Amino acid sequence: MLLKRGVLGMELGPLSLSAVISLLMRIFQNLWLLSGVFLFGISFIFYLFVLLKFHLNIVYPIMIGNGVILISIASWILFGERLTLIQIIGIILILFGIFLVMPKS
Repeated sequence: MLLKRGVLGMELGPLSLSAVISLLMRIFQNLWLLSGVFLFGISFIFYLFVLLKFHLNIVYPIMIGNGVILISIASWILFGERLTLIQIIGIILILFGIFLVMPKS
């Protein structure tokens, strides 16, 4: 969400070395993007610790499914992005799928 907020209004222009350098300079001046990259790194470290404790075939679907659900709802609330009926049905199916793959203790 922070990355999305950070790139709003950014112009990328044609791909060239000077455009990439300019983009990198703007990234380092953008608090939203820096915060997003920092939290992305923290979540990656957390993911590595989770992989030490659980099987990949359990962790990955839960992580991806929760990510889709959280991003969809947050983008609807924070950015006013539309959720169609098909997307809402998809979110419900993802929740059901997460329930099916969760380990039963």
